[in-house]
Amino acid sequence: MASTDTQLPASKKQKMSDSSENPDHLLSKIGGPAALEAAVDIFYEKLVADETLEDFFEGVDMSKLKAHQRKFLTLALTEIPKDVDVPKMMSDSHGRLFKMGLNAKHFDSVAGHLVQTLKGLQVKASLIDEIVAVVAPLRVVFEENSKDFLLTKIGGPQALSAAVDIFYEKLVADEKLAKFFEGIKLDNLKAHQRKFLTLALTKVPEGVDVPALMDTKHAKLFKMGLNESHFDLVAGHLVATLEGLQVKKEHIDAIVGIVGPLRVVFEEGAKKYAAEDKSEQKDDYLLTKIGGPSALEAAVDIFYEKLVVDPQLAKFFEGIKLDNLKAHQRKFLTLALTKVPEGVDVPALMDTKHAKLFKMGLNESHFDLVAGHLVATLEGLQVKKEHIDAIVGIVGPLRVVFEEGAKKYAADK
Repeated sequence: MASTDTQLPASKKQKMSDSSENPDHLLSKIGGPAALEAAVDIFYEKLVADETLEDFFEGVDMSKLKAHQRKFLTLALTEIPKDVDVPKMMSDSHGRLFKMGLNAKHFDSVAGHLVQTLKGLQVKASLIDEIVAVVAPLRVVFEENSKDFLLTKIGGPQALSAAVDIFYEKLVADEKLAKFFEGIKLDNLKAHQRKFLTLALTKVPEGVDVPALMDTKHAKLFKMGLNESHFDLVAGHLVATLEGLQVKKEHIDAIVGIVGPLRVVFEEGAKKYAAEDKSEQKDDYLLTKIGGPSALEAAVDIFYEKLVVDPQLAKFFEGIKLDNLKAHQRKFLTLALTKVPEGVDVPALMDTKHAKLFKMGLNESHFDLVAGHLVATLEGLQVKKEHIDAIVGIVGPLRVVFEEGAKKYAADK
């Protein structure tokens, strides 16, 4: 596997070009540069299709990579200049990939694809054996550069990917953590987690302040109440995941030793945002007065149970993913019952969001039904009448959006 970082001095490139025409060289015996070019194309088709290798090619310019591979194989199959230290060159050029978990097993996979490519092109078995003899000694480079990384010890990128999938199954199923994943694209989150753990289990680049990065990344969640007790739950699920995958205890302990010190980020983050909440006097917010986010979450669930069984409203929910809709409703009501950001035109936003429904006949009478179900929900949850009245005072003025929206789309017809 040649890296895009591989660079050869100009003088070496000239020698390489001249020597490729020598009939005694392996390159000439397999058909010359044209045959090599075709082989490299097929070779890389096999590599990028291999699930155990695909992560190493993410975001890489394949045209440049194939060009570097042709140069390397031309050198390897002709005559390597005496002053070129190939093992060192390979070690240096693959540095980034070793940090991602590249190891000897991946070398074996790559070598296997090379052999299959050559066989498919009907290269003689004796010549394939000679090529393998040239390439095989480089395996030690991959062994030496990966042997100390925890990522390698637990099975490499493929094992990590499987672990992350299981890990997130546990997280989203945990009732104490589930709210932090609402409305989040799990595939994106898992991809970020893999990148983070890859760095954590290999080598974190100099200059990267992990605690500061974690604090920034989790700011929104700290505002939602994320704290060190949640960190403990997450860490517990990580350990359980690794144990379930039969990772050695010594390796699990080493991973805990890396991740554990980050607990203080969650402890301090929770305190910081709690202090900000206090300074902003959030006790004055209606959301706090009705019981906070957990009470709102329960209210939205009951509210939507009422909406979808109302025969005059049911058609507007056909084919809709209720979980997504409820998540959006929680966000809207959280803003409405705390503080709507400056510059947000709520009526215009509501008009845009309900355009499809206005075309279906949604109007102010439906708004009245919805408002009635909201009031009934709050009453059923024993919210104080003064707070219900305050909520109606916030939501009520939006009735005109439904009245005008219905008229506008009726006129469009």
